Amino acid sequence: DAVAAARAALHPDVALDYLVLTDPDLGPPPPSGPARLLIAAKVGATRLIDNIPVEL
Repeated sequence: DAVAAARAALHPDVALDYLVLTDPDLGPPPPSGPARLLIAAKVGATRLIDNIPVEL
């Protein structure tokens, strides 16, 4: 699934806080179609928060 693929692609130095899949409006993830991947992680002392649209 999309979350497992994203986790597998992370660099080993990335300390993951969360990685979740939602619908485009931040509701429950859809089984297919447009979605949004949200991440919060630390790289060194810096905490990064981001999101990206994805197609399932």
